[in-house]
Amino acid sequence: MKHLWTTALCTGLALAFAGPLAAMDKTVSAVEVKADMSAYEDSNVLKYWPTLENDLATAIGSKLTVDDNADAPRLTVEINKVAIDGDTFLPDSGEFNQLEGTVVMHQGSNSVNSGLNTDTQDEQTGGYPLRMTAVTGSDDAPEGWIVIDPSQGDFYDALINAYADTVVERIEH
Repeated sequence: MKHLWTTALCTGLALAFAGPLAAMDKTVSAVEVKADMSAYEDSNVLKYWPTLENDLATAIGSKLTVDDNADAPRLTVEINKVAIDGDTFLPDSGEFNQLEGTVVMHQGSNSVNSGLNTDTQDEQTGGYPLRMTAVTGSDDAPEGWIVIDPSQGDFYDALINAYADTVVERIEH
C-alpha cells in the first residue's frame, strides 16, 4: 500500500511540473514588447503603467527559454490599446480591463534591428492580433475576445500574465 501511495505521489508531482517544463522547451532568440498608444490621443495608460512594456516582456520571457545565440525565432509584441470598458482614458485609479495588441514571430534573431521595425531583414513567420478582457461576475465579453477572471480586482497582473501565457501557448515550436 505504501508503494502504491508513493507511486501516486510521484506521478502527481511529475504531472504538476510537466506543464511549466514543457513551456520552457519553447525557445526564442529575443522578446521585444512595445506599447504604442499613438492611435488614441486620450490614452493615459503610460502615466499609470510606465513599466507596461517591461512587465509584459518579463512575463513572456519567464515562460520561455530566451537565448540570443540560438537559431530561434524572434518574438515581437505591440500593445496598441489599453482600456477600461472600451475607454482609453483610464480613471484616477489607473485600472483597466482590456488589453489589445499584435504578436509577430520573425525567423531568426536580428540583433542589428531592434524594436518593432517592419523593415527588418528577417522574415515574418506568423502573426496574429490578441485581444484580452477581464470581466467579473456574469459580465459578457464582446465576441472574439478571450475572457479571464481576475482575482480580487487585480486586473493589471491578471491581464499581463494571461496575455503572456496566451502568447507563449501559441508559439508553435
